[in-house]
Amino acid sequence: MGFDNRQPITDNAPEAQFSQYLQSMSDIVRCPNCGQANRLPGDGRKAVCGKCKAPLTGGRPIDVTDANFAETIRNGSFVVDFWAAWCGPCRMITPVIEELAASRTDVRFAKLNVDQNPRTATAYRAMSIPLLVLFKDGVEKGRVVGAVPRNQIEAAIRQYL
Repeated sequence: MGFDNRQPITDNAPEAQFSQYLQSMSDIVRCPNCGQANRLPGDGRKAVCGKCKAPLTGGRPIDVTDANFAETIRNGSFVVDFWAAWCGPCRMITPVIEELAASRTDVRFAKLNVDQNPRTATAYRAMSIPLLVLFKDGVEKGRVVGAVPRNQIEAAIRQYL
């Protein structure tokens, strides 16, 4: 008969610390200008990037990759534009996405080049582009396929986010 040296876990301190750490991570966003991860101020001050001083709300879409996709969309509301450089409709919708990114602070916008990031494109079954996938805290909530007008994208944001 062997000796069991496992101890029951009775101290919740490590779990409480981990929970606090996870909660603090929800206040971290990537800068739309330079991509730097930043902690949002909790005291009502205007959020600016610590590296390039750009505002953390509004601006331009963030470029995401296979490497940073899940981490980037993990917290908050996101509209991710799955696109390719050779796609005419993708080029048509780009100014609309950029206008929305500059004017909206309730949702962040990101772009994923499907040719350069095939793993994420395949995981989200991006077979027709442009494809806008709407995420809330890392969970897909809806999709818009094709080069659609601004009001249709805004309606999808209201519906899903």
